[in-house]
Amino acid sequence: MRNFLKEQLGRSAFLLGGSPFRWLNREVQAEVFTPTTIPPAKRGVLRYGVIGSPISHSLSPPMQLAGWQALGIPAEYFRIEIPSGDLEKAVPQLIQAGLAGWNCTLPHKGEMFRLSQIKDSSALEAESVNTVQILNGKIHGSSTDAAGWARAINESWPNSLPPGRVLLLGCGGVGQSIARFLARTGCESLTLVNRDPLRAQRLLRELTPLVAGRFPIRQMDWDPSALRKALKETDLLLHGTSIGLKETDPSPIPEDHLNPPMRIYDTLYRKDLTPLVQAGRKRGCLAIDGLGMLLHQGALSFELWSKKPAPLQPMRAALEQVAGRNL
Repeated sequence: MRNFLKEQLGRSAFLLGGSPFRWLNREVQAEVFTPTTIPPAKRGVLRYGVIGSPISHSLSPPMQLAGWQALGIPAEYFRIEIPSGDLEKAVPQLIQAGLAGWNCTLPHKGEMFRLSQIKDSSALEAESVNTVQILNGKIHGSSTDAAGWARAINESWPNSLPPGRVLLLGCGGVGQSIARFLARTGCESLTLVNRDPLRAQRLLRELTPLVAGRFPIRQMDWDPSALRKALKETDLLLHGTSIGLKETDPSPIPEDHLNPPMRIYDTLYRKDLTPLVQAGRKRGCLAIDGLGMLLHQGALSFELWSKKPAPLQPMRAALEQVAGRNL
């Protein structure tokens, strides 16, 4: 089992400590595959992965591999780069490579929903897929984003759900999953903002019947002056765009727009903190990134694949140590 994990983690600049990971304590780099460069399958070894673009930053492999190791099951988990627009062509290649399932991140969650042949209730509610299982030759799609986010935010900020006045920045895959969750579970108000206003308007039309007048819901354009005003009336800023993944990215919201007691939840994560979280903390806001969400949505994906409870503590330990910080 150790050899399988060593091969999967490659050579990268991080340490995995603690008794389950002492044998991995050496310098290593994150390896990225394409659907056609995944190595040949090994007898008796389960195969999974995470697809996206970009994908080299993903911390999912050490976390997922720690879960399989805790169960004593040989498994592989690959980072797989698939550019936007290439997913339909790539899916048969992933199946041919022997993957039993995979996670989806930006920009593939909506397209994976369309391509899934069987969608469970979580996918149908989110209209998004972040977890795939290949069962009896069929593509089964699920979404663990909203449930993972709910677990993560309650862990960091107990009794914070349902939230107060929410401003959602970004109405793509993860944003719309959480928006649909809030439409069902409730909040004081929900404001939808997207760089392409048509996407936010479309989501507003879809959510309005679900909200059924229980709380105000609106859409507004991504306009600096309007955003500044709206943020003064926001309890929770929820960020769901890709701004912040690159080292050179600025904060999607200017630092002087961020003021307590507003809280900030950035669904993105990096080994260091995202620009939005850094900016919010400089202003004295409670601000956290998506590392905890990654743990909990990943654990829920693991349970779908393994049909067993996720070994959360080994998965958490691996994630914290590869990230170099606590959740």
